[in-house]
Amino acid sequence: MIEKLKNFTRQSFSNSPKAKIIIGTVAMAVVIVTAVTVMSLRKTLVISIDGKEETFVTYKGTVKDVLQEKGVEISSKDKVQPSLESKVSEKETIKLKTAVPIEINANGKKVEVKTAENTIGDMLEAEKNALKEQGIEFDQHVDEASPALDSQIQGDESVQLVKVQTKSVVEKEAINFDTIVEKDPNLDSSVQKVKSDGVNGEKEITYQVVYKDGKEISRNVKSTKTISEPQNKVMIKGTGQVYASRSGDSVNYKKKLSCEATAYSGHSTTATGRTPVRISGGMSTIAVDPSVIPLGSKVYVDGYGYAIAADTGSAIKGNIIDLYLNSASECDSWGRRQVNVLIVAYPGEW
Repeated sequence: MIEKLKNFTRQSFSNSPKAKIIIGTVAMAVVIVTAVTVMSLRKTLVISIDGKEETFVTYKGTVKDVLQEKGVEISSKDKVQPSLESKVSEKETIKLKTAVPIEINANGKKVEVKTAENTIGDMLEAEKNALKEQGIEFDQHVDEASPALDSQIQGDESVQLVKVQTKSVVEKEAINFDTIVEKDPNLDSSVQKVKSDGVNGEKEITYQVVYKDGKEISRNVKSTKTISEPQNKVMIKGTGQVYASRSGDSVNYKKKLSCEATAYSGHSTTATGRTPVRISGGMSTIAVDPSVIPLGSKVYVDGYGYAIAADTGSAIKGNIIDLYLNSASECDSWGRRQVNVLIVAYPGEW
């Protein structure tokens, strides 16, 4: 530039001393301007790469040019502050955060991304569209992540995503009927019968069900609606001592015995001084062992009827009774058989 200026001056001015002074002055001015320009381009900067800082001098004008000068390669996922197109100024700090690989696991799928974000949550938000293209959708307000969304990214990590869904599920369930027992003292305690059958009711239950990756984790009842009421089963339970005889009679008793029964006839006097009788449908006479059935007791013999324990006999020991009949032929017909004997009332009770 200075040489061109000299040539121009020679052509325009003579070689007089005055001309030489002018040329020298102009040349000096050009040198000064050039030096000032160069000095204005010189800058001392700080570059921070992943937290590691370095101070250096540069004459470059933009962040991009400075990084190229330093041989720093930038990937599409790296973060640079200020932006690559920004002009740099004295004592400015250029920050570069390089992207690191992250493995994302979600519902059986594995996807690897690179990120320069600070937290797991920021990374998922930044990669939202890319993950959606891979069939992975994550709602930070509902779904779960491990490590947690606010965890700092250290690099080369694995992140597990869990899809959380909450649904209302309506199901019908049976309302079990209850069994009610009605006591009847007119029936023997061994008797129990159904008065009316029970019928289950039905209800509609709405559950709030939580699923994680499609698997049910919990359910809570939101509401219940009765569709039909159950009809209770009613049972009749005897509480008394009542015997249903072969003839269909119901006999209230104090005690029931199983005895061997024989028959006799032709006697005129019993051990208690009574005259033995056989009255069908009335009160007949039987012989007993007084240690088993007290004399004077009112009894009922199945197949024979009501009688008074008024007689004894040498062969009547233990659970053996002897029934009075009106003839020997009736005794033969009766023979020897096992019968139920009911003590209806003890002496003095009737």
